[in-house]
Amino acid sequence: MDRDSPLARLTAHTADCAECEKTPLPLERIAAVLEATVPAIDAAALSRQTFVQLRSELQRQSLAVGWRRIAIGVLLSLLPLPLVLAYNAYLLHAVYDLLSSLLPAAVAAYLVLSYAAFLLLLFATTYAAIPLLMAHRPVGSRSVPA
Repeated sequence: MDRDSPLARLTAHTADCAECEKTPLPLERIAAVLEATVPAIDAAALSRQTFVQLRSELQRQSLAVGWRRIAIGVLLSLLPLPLVLAYNAYLLHAVYDLLSSLLPAAVAAYLVLSYAAFLLLLFATTYAAIPLLMAHRPVGSRSVPA
């Protein structure tokens, strides 16, 4: 007799169970029913039902991961900002010195300040775009079925 067969398992159980010893069971008939019965499992329907029930939790987890990724992306993008600002301040000072030697000081200041305002606009739009771009990128390669 095979140890993994239903009859062997039932026999092993009845040998250990005091209640089963008091009232004997028709083990052969129970084992035959267990061997003949195969549960019908529709894996696709089970998966759909599971995803429907878990959708709100999956969306909450996805949102939390998304915000974490956005925060990390913004923080990592801010690391080189002091170096870029120092370089641009040095560059603007050098351009102002050059322009003030060629043009009146008011015109040189206007040109340098206009360029500085343009750089400020570029920085602002670049850093504002990081969360927007990261929010539209999918978190994982697999998506939840509808």
